[in-house]
Amino acid sequence: MTLAAAGTPLVLRRDRVLTPAMPALDPADVLRYVGAARRTMRGPLVAQIDGPGDPLASAASVLRSLALVRDHDPDVMTGLVLDGPLVAEYLDELLDLGLHHVVLRMDAASVRAAWRVYGRIVYRGDTIVGPDAARLVLEESRRAVRLLVAARVPVAIRYTAIPTVNLGDLPTIAAFAAAEGVERVDVVPHRPVSRAPLAHCGTPTAGELASCRETVAEAYRLAEVEGIPRAPGALAWLSDGRLLDVPLARLEHVDPLSLLPGLDPEGPEEAPILPARRSRIVAVATADGTFVDRSLVDAPHLQIYAVGETRTRWLGTRQLATGILRRRDGVGVPNEFLAAVAGCHAVVATRFSKKAATLLEAVGIRPILAGGHLDEVLDRVARGTLRATSGTDAPAAPPRSAEDDARNDF
Repeated sequence: MTLAAAGTPLVLRRDRVLTPAMPALDPADVLRYVGAARRTMRGPLVAQIDGPGDPLASAASVLRSLALVRDHDPDVMTGLVLDGPLVAEYLDELLDLGLHHVVLRMDAASVRAAWRVYGRIVYRGDTIVGPDAARLVLEESRRAVRLLVAARVPVAIRYTAIPTVNLGDLPTIAAFAAAEGVERVDVVPHRPVSRAPLAHCGTPTAGELASCRETVAEAYRLAEVEGIPRAPGALAWLSDGRLLDVPLARLEHVDPLSLLPGLDPEGPEEAPILPARRSRIVAVATADGTFVDRSLVDAPHLQIYAVGETRTRWLGTRQLATGILRRRDGVGVPNEFLAAVAGCHAVVATRFSKKAATLLEAVGIRPILAGGHLDEVLDRVARGTLRATSGTDAPAAPPRSAEDDARNDF
């Protein structure tokens, strides 16, 4: 399964349209989709984080996603599709998280071709353009391959064949891959994207693709020692004919509650005077992660927690829309508001607007009015001892003033 969980671009390529911040799955979504696929399908499962940006440019959320998958579904094989830079900085963390494989994008071997493919690179806070960006990507990509192979991480190279741009660089890339121990080089055709600078280059013909794949095969034959073919590696079975892609839409029907039978079933028995805790996914309006101290009307984000039978785990952060509409009625745009709380069983805050409480109840999410220490509030939510507020209980939105009308008209 392919998970678009990297929202920040690193190398801004000319064959795609990239923006500084693109929508991506958060760690809670990654865990939910992987858990749903693991429990509803049979056979080995590969979860690969691919785009829309670079996983290591979104290291905080991607590493958190890998840690959650390792803790909850350790038998799932995880992979990353990378551009190359930043591998050296995060290699130790990737090894600790049990990364199964890496697919490295490598579309050029010369500065001339790289300059045409890679528009610019946002590297350690600096934006690099022109030949300097091309040289940096070329050097860091080769360095990343050597580091990963030395660390015994299976590596594959993904080469995008772009007519009139980089077809002449493939023999050098294939020879480098075969000499450095890269398990395979996948040749994929360029697919023009509207408004992308290289959209006019078109798609390679079937003959050009066949010639590219023969070039790769020939490079690996020449790298054989005394004519002995290389033994199949860990990625040998990840070929196109042996993989079944899992569309995420097929997993939307799976109830997240069924994925949490008990985060930590072992432990002391519950006292008979208290109801037993039940697994819940709860969104909390909190400023510091210690106290429930924010109103849903002005909270900039929600913290997502998986509350199990004996333990509580933080899953991630979901941003809430800002603007005068949300400050006025506590909701703003309903679709954006519901997207921020999707998959949750309850939302906890110190105050709800009437519209927000009614909207949450309509989609089956309990709006719970509470404040205090976070652990105690979540414990009461799991035991069902906190009463959910309703649209009639919630305070109405404040009346509009002349200043608000003037600001809105402006």
